[in-house]
This record gives sequence, C-alpha cells and structure tokens, in this order.
Amino acid sequence: MRLKVAGIIVVGAVLSGGAVAQPADLNARLVACRAIGEVAARAACYDRLVDTLRPAAPAASAPLSPAIASPPTVAPPPAAAPSQRFGAESLPREKREPGVPPPPDQIIAKATAVRTDGNGYVIVTLDNGQTWRQTEGQALRVLPGAEVKIRSGLIGSYLMSLSTGNRSVRAKRVN
Repeated sequence: MRLKVAGIIVVGAVLSGGAVAQPADLNARLVACRAIGEVAARAACYDRLVDTLRPAAPAASAPLSPAIASPPTVAPPPAAAPSQRFGAESLPREKREPGVPPPPDQIIAKATAVRTDGNGYVIVTLDNGQTWRQTEGQALRVLPGAEVKIRSGLIGSYLMSLSTGNRSVRAKRVN
C-alpha cells in the first residue's frame, strides 16, 4: 500500500511539473498513469494530465472576444474509412448515404436521337441528355420524339419501354 501511495505522489509530482506536456513526454506520462493500480487514483492521474493539455480559460471578468463569443463552426463529417464502407451497398440508401435523397424509380423523357448498334439494339438519346442502350431482348422500335420510360429493375438493372406500350427491354445507361 505504501508503494502505491508513493507511486501516486511521484506521478502527481511529475504531472504537475509542466504547464503543457510535450508530445514525447505525453506518452511517458500516460504510461505512468496506466501503472497506477487503484482506479480512482488512475483516473485522477489522467484528469491531471488532461488539465495540463487544456489552454488556460479566460478570466470570468474579462469580456469575450468576438472569435470566442461566436458559435463554433461545424466541420463536415470525416469521410468513412474504406473498411467502414465494406458491405454498405446492402444497407438502405438513407444509411449508406445520409442526407442524399434517393433517386426516382423511373424517368420519362422524349427521344431526341435514335440509332442502332451492330446487334440491332436501339441506342436512345433523351431530351434530358442521357443516352441509354438496349442490352438484350427483341429490338425495341423507338422513333425520335417518342416518350421513353426507363424504370428500375431487379439487382441494379433497368428496363426501357415506350410510355404508351407495355413491352420493355433491359437497358444500360451509356452516359
């Protein structure tokens, strides 16, 4: 017991020595606090160490400068570490991308340009600037000026159809 008390007194004397601990000295002081067996004494040691790291508080009678009186600015949250993003694609969108509104389930736009690729699949440029290419199925007949509906399919796929028809084909956004 006497050894513990002596250790507490030595650690307290070491910690109260400087006003602000230097980074190299900080590690040694933390290790010294960790060596204290009694929980309350160890916590007190950590508290004294933290108190040496804090800047001096302004005097109660001193007026606050505008920089101190203004509310603190809120920094944006730090980017998630790669390991924190692992598996996030299976989370609901509001949990993996908070604050970002979900995309619509479908869009309807007019075809401004229509062409076919080497497989006979249609490539449609819409009036919103997007270009969609049919990826499978029987070729869809789209004429310029026709209203085209693109809707979400299963497992990240998309279905393209004429807004007046009920036949749809799988499609992929090109731009």
